[in-house]
Amino acid sequence: MKKQYIRYGAIFCIVVLLAFSIAFIIFTKNKIDDYNLYFNMPFISANIDYHADNDDGQLEQQVIRSWDRYLTYEYADRTGFYSSITDVNSGKVILDSFEQGIHRGDAEIEKLNDLARKAGIEGEKTYKPYSGVTTKKGIFTSTSVLISQAGEGSIHVSYCIAGKPLSSVLKINAMTYVFMFLGFVILEILVVVSFVMLYKNQMNYEIRNQKLTRGIAHELKTPLAVTKATVENWEYFDDDRRKDYSKRIINEVDHMSDMVGKLLDVSKIKEGSEKLNREAVDLKKLTEDMIGRNSELIRERNITLAFNRDEKPYTVFADPEMMNMVISNFMSNAIKYCDHIITIRLIRNGRKIEFGITNDGAKIEKDELDKVWDIFYTTDKARTDRMSSSGVGLSVVKSILDAHEADYGCTSGDKGTEFKFSMPAYEKAR
Repeated sequence: MKKQYIRYGAIFCIVVLLAFSIAFIIFTKNKIDDYNLYFNMPFISANIDYHADNDDGQLEQQVIRSWDRYLTYEYADRTGFYSSITDVNSGKVILDSFEQGIHRGDAEIEKLNDLARKAGIEGEKTYKPYSGVTTKKGIFTSTSVLISQAGEGSIHVSYCIAGKPLSSVLKINAMTYVFMFLGFVILEILVVVSFVMLYKNQMNYEIRNQKLTRGIAHELKTPLAVTKATVENWEYFDDDRRKDYSKRIINEVDHMSDMVGKLLDVSKIKEGSEKLNREAVDLKKLTEDMIGRNSELIRERNITLAFNRDEKPYTVFADPEMMNMVISNFMSNAIKYCDHIITIRLIRNGRKIEFGITNDGAKIEKDELDKVWDIFYTTDKARTDRMSSSGVGLSVVKSILDAHEADYGCTSGDKGTEFKFSMPAYEKAR
């Protein structure tokens, strides 16, 4: 089973990796397309007066200003650059960006500058008869050459750009990629954690099933063995002994029937097929009735019972039969496990009513506290020294309190063990 979860977890991790890879590729491709579309835009849209009279240097000044605008442009970050003004007739270079010293010293940028310059020289040769622009788009390197004519074609203004689309896109969108990577890592972690939790839940489910099977076997083994032994020896008993053993068989069958009934109650409540018939329920009256019902047993076991309560109302909106089962189970457990004293407290705390019952019996160890709510969970001591118990009762209580969305718990220490729950107080509509 473990290998199966590892295999499926690995498959989901690979699926997540592929999904993020596809998203990364699509996002990057779109950004590269944008880069290739816009990285030469400042020159294409430059508004330069290409007049014939260049004595005052106005054309050079306008071109130099266009360089400044371009070098602060978003897409010029990883871009090589070359620009010139050339007299076509004489071949004289009026202005050369290399001679102006505007190029940066970064080694990668210098390579792009050289690439741009070579593209510019080739562009001069290719575009000498006319003005035009050509762009070679790529993923790793793109070039764009713009040749503009001035002075009726006697002067050429060239802009030659070489860019690194991929590296520029990665740098410009660095934070986006960081968040994408973090999202990928978090999602992968969630996938791994989810499969680990699924595996643990499956193992816990298997363990619970094994415990349930062992519990049922343990609980049925003794009454069945007693019944079998009695039936096998029935013909050897006299009439008086047969009456005693008949009662014993009936008691054992009743015990098995009661246990099966409680198991069905747990199943129905957990499945939701057992509907809650909610109404106003007085927990004080339920508790007093339960004390009266168990008064003979309390007297026989010489138990001192204290019922501490204030004078406020203790009405909750709940199913009366189910709440009767809760208090009955708490009471029977307290009687079974106490040594001498049982204390019941019923108080109203703000808008909630709290019920607690404490017995002075043996302490339940800390690592056992959460297990007391498990079906068929009882300590070994409970099976031998105490009054008989199937271990189903508290599981029924847990299911009922969960169905009512109540808070509940168990605490145990040197002063005793307390089972408690709290529910919203019922307020009559006015």
